[in-house]
Amino acid sequence: KELGYRYSVVLGSEKYYTKFGYVPAEKYGIKAPFDVPSENFMALKLQGENDKLNGIVKYAKEFGI
Repeated sequence: KELGYRYSVVLGSEKYYTKFGYVPAEKYGIKAPFDVPSENFMALKLQGENDKLNGIVKYAKEFGI
């Protein structure tokens, strides 16, 4: 949030990350660049308006995705 990001995106357990406010990323129009169950690809709104995005996450080249 302090760096100006509007969302945080994670790939992980829906039982763990929902405790911190994460919801399926598709709620915000955010898609993964690979096949993954929607309940495991999650996002957290950090700041800004409740705008809905429509796009695919682009990972840094270091991730090899």
